[in-house]
Amino acid sequence: MANTQQPFDEPMLLAAADWWTRLRDPRGAEASVEQWLDWTARDERHLAAFEYVSAFGARLGRLDATARRQLLGEFAPVAAPHRRWLPMAAAASVAALLVAGGCLLWWGRVAGNAVVQATYASSTGQNRDIVLADGSRVALGGASRLSVRFTAGQRLATLEAGEAYFQVKHDARHPFEVVAGGITVHDIGTAFDVRRSGGEVAVAVTEGQVRVAAAGDAANTLDAGAEQRVVWNAATHALSLGTTTPEQAAGWRGNRLEFVDEPLAVVLASVNRYSDRPVRLEGADLAGLSFTGTVHADDIDGWLRALPQVFPLQVAMGEHAVTLSANTAATQRH
Repeated sequence: MANTQQPFDEPMLLAAADWWTRLRDPRGAEASVEQWLDWTARDERHLAAFEYVSAFGARLGRLDATARRQLLGEFAPVAAPHRRWLPMAAAASVAALLVAGGCLLWWGRVAGNAVVQATYASSTGQNRDIVLADGSRVALGGASRLSVRFTAGQRLATLEAGEAYFQVKHDARHPFEVVAGGITVHDIGTAFDVRRSGGEVAVAVTEGQVRVAAAGDAANTLDAGAEQRVVWNAATHALSLGTTTPEQAAGWRGNRLEFVDEPLAVVLASVNRYSDRPVRLEGADLAGLSFTGTVHADDIDGWLRALPQVFPLQVAMGEHAVTLSANTAATQRH
């Protein structure tokens, strides 16, 4: 079987697998937790590697006993004559499986057609990095939710809310698709951002190429390459093609929300995923105002206070919410 490259090196996977087994040992779990927290704090990749091992271990646990023994015997034949070596033997087994054949379970090569499903969510203001079972990487934006279903023939991710940046591990035999709102994004080995906000879905490509298709309309598709952006409008079901830059597409990963000629309602939908207080619009006329600029996620209040200098509106900063309403006097002056 061909070796599948993994996103972590073998020593890191072995360390993560060791922690995975130690934290499941009831005799030393309490003492291990503090040490594990210290280990995860040393390198941001440590927690990601631990989550990767945990997800794989969960899938391994769902195999029947015969398939599990065969799998461990093939990839990790570890002799453990002394009981004190059992945790390390288990860790080595899991690490060896991850390095030598990490994707074989969800490709259905073992124990029939296995299905891997997972759901990831982030809270308001929290960005989260995820490594999927196939080695693809996903950066999940604030207040976002992503569900993943991998089968022997398909890799499917559904962005249920918010925003996510995908760095897809290419495999021509197993297509990677992202469903968001009324569109499906067909990956052709690439990196791209998908954002759901204010009745729109925007797909911004930073590397490679994607094909965006509207649901229920096979003829309504657009191909987009690097530094191109496709926007789907929920009201009209129309797809439009524009341009972008890598900084605009994924600036939110550095706490910069970038917008180019976007409706204020769409802008606020993204801003609210990072705001402690929801920002609300009063009046339909404000929703369609077009905004171009940068909103710093760590200074949303500063951006809100500056808005009346750009738009004919007024800002009411309440304790639990912020309200934007039309400024009649300013409108008359304009």
